[in-house]
Amino acid sequence: MKIEQRLEQLIKLLSDGEFHSGEALGQAMSVSRAAINQYIEKLDELGIDVFSVSGKGYRLATSIELLNAEDITATSRLPENMLNVSSIVGSTNDDLKQLSDTQQLPQGYAILAEAQTQGRGRRGKQWISPFGTNLYISLYWRLEEGLGRAMGLSLAVGLAIARVLREQLDIEHVAVKWPNDVYINDQKVAGILIDIDSLDDGSARCVIGIGINLTLPETAAQSIDQAWTDVNSHLALPLQRNQFAGRIHQYLVSTLEEYENAGFAQFASLWRQYDKFDNKPVRLLLGERKVDGLCRGVDETGALLVEVDGGVKRFFGGEISVRSADATSY
Repeated sequence: MKIEQRLEQLIKLLSDGEFHSGEALGQAMSVSRAAINQYIEKLDELGIDVFSVSGKGYRLATSIELLNAEDITATSRLPENMLNVSSIVGSTNDDLKQLSDTQQLPQGYAILAEAQTQGRGRRGKQWISPFGTNLYISLYWRLEEGLGRAMGLSLAVGLAIARVLREQLDIEHVAVKWPNDVYINDQKVAGILIDIDSLDDGSARCVIGIGINLTLPETAAQSIDQAWTDVNSHLALPLQRNQFAGRIHQYLVSTLEEYENAGFAQFASLWRQYDKFDNKPVRLLLGERKVDGLCRGVDETGALLVEVDGGVKRFFGGEISVRSADATSY
């Protein structure tokens, strides 16, 4: 049995939040107590906080609501064959791309994982992905019109996430940052990474990766170099993780269906309601070049509009960053 499978087995045994002796765990898993000790160390590397008390055994710091495909689809009301739940993966985007290379996937097919060991953010940054606390989802979508249709795709996805936070959870001060981040109270809560490639028939394969902080452990947060928050910090009661995953999947599929039918133009007015930088001073970084101006939203294609020296200029994707003009960090 692979180490990932052993760890998943151990986590399921500990997920009730109760104490379990090393001997009992070893018997349940048909391994030695020494092996259990090694697996416990691996859990720590995944960001899972485990208490060890002499005479009692091992217990998770808090119980974990493990992802469950049936519970997720009960909320999303999407077919069961549109969802796969994994435990520990390298990257959900990489796994989904490999899967789509070997079989035809339905529009909106998604892979969710409890943890990623090689989670990626924009511009090659690492996305911190501790086990069982956040949401890591990659969704497959094929754009029949090809790469030209993908211009505002990340913006539409960001709006889908923002709408779930505001409309379903009643969280205030939710905003989207062009081109692929979601914020609550000026702190990042979600990021989007889309891998797109052109297919032989002229269509485009999109693998849409999303990471959302639900309950980010403090130990994991120490590795983040910008202002962050998590969803549970803005709720009176703990979030039901499977219900939230189902709602996110539902909103994403609905949004992408609308997007493919009519492009980003239909979302432009909604973007203004959520735009973090609307009519605010911004600084764009294009390689070594810096552009200062006033953000004037986005156009019907999703291009960023910035007023510079009395004229409005359009800026597209790539290595462009947006920040407040007086900001000192990303």
